[in-house]
Amino acid sequence: MSIPNNDLLAFTLANPSYDKTMMWSFRGGKAYLERSGVLRLEPEQAPKHSVVLSAGIHGNETAPIELVNALVQQILAGELELNVRLLVILGHPQAMIEGTRFCDVNLNRLFCGAWQRYEGMEVELAKQLEASVKNFFDAHHAGEKFHYDLHTAIRGSEYEKFAVHPFTNGKSYSLAQFAFHAACGIEAVLLSHQPATTFSYHSYAIHGAHAATVELGQVKPFGENDLTRLSAIRDSLVALLNKAELAEKSVEEMKLFEVIDVLTKDSEDYQLNIPSDLKNFTGFEAGFVLAESSLGQYVIEQEGDAIVFPNTQLPVGQRAGLVVRVKDWSEFQ
Repeated sequence: MSIPNNDLLAFTLANPSYDKTMMWSFRGGKAYLERSGVLRLEPEQAPKHSVVLSAGIHGNETAPIELVNALVQQILAGELELNVRLLVILGHPQAMIEGTRFCDVNLNRLFCGAWQRYEGMEVELAKQLEASVKNFFDAHHAGEKFHYDLHTAIRGSEYEKFAVHPFTNGKSYSLAQFAFHAACGIEAVLLSHQPATTFSYHSYAIHGAHAATVELGQVKPFGENDLTRLSAIRDSLVALLNKAELAEKSVEEMKLFEVIDVLTKDSEDYQLNIPSDLKNFTGFEAGFVLAESSLGQYVIEQEGDAIVFPNTQLPVGQRAGLVVRVKDWSEFQ
């Protein structure tokens, strides 16, 4: 038994609650559908790395879901030889069906065990996904561990494609990873400044994987994405899966930013003094009052400081945005 037409996306949408294990052979390896949206592919020959590709952690971020599904179809059809262990995750089937970011609570805030503090359908989902990743990486025995969690952003961006690097807590950055991001067509990299409860940070902090959250444009419904705009990351992922190699390009072609502050919604009257369609990475003049509420205000300290992921349509106490600042690549040379 196998999924019809090698189409993981179609099977997932048609069977969002599927919880049985399905196993079959494809040319060059074996496939294991562990539950709806979670597919493990093991090559026949000795694997050179272990790779997790996840998409659909937010159900309405469809371009990376379609990209990953196309790669799976190529592998299962024997058109793309697999030389790494691969765990594919289409993370939130029900939200994908409903065309919404999440159903009860933001799934990408529930990892590193944070699901224990929440209620809602995503809690069990986060628990299951953590277990799937643990089982996968526990069986790792050769090469490197990678996890690229693919998303699209709610709003437009000054840099259409950008990556968020996990907080390293003093560990060295991998220049090879930055060069890989550049080869993927990533235009900017954002360095996190504190631990997080995102999926990619979970794999980095808990399992020691090279990891990143990768934003690939703006949210669009299924069928409305121009996947030719993702050709660079597709080609780079093909090289990783087939040749077990990280494509490389000059990192200085990308902008580098670091997080300097987190904006937190501190009361119901909290507001950001920006247009609703302001793009990610828009910079401000020093002295600009970016956010304010009855409890205080946030003033831009340095010319060019910018905002990423602004959002006030969320409960008090949650993140309303990140303030970021340009950093020089020379610090990594």
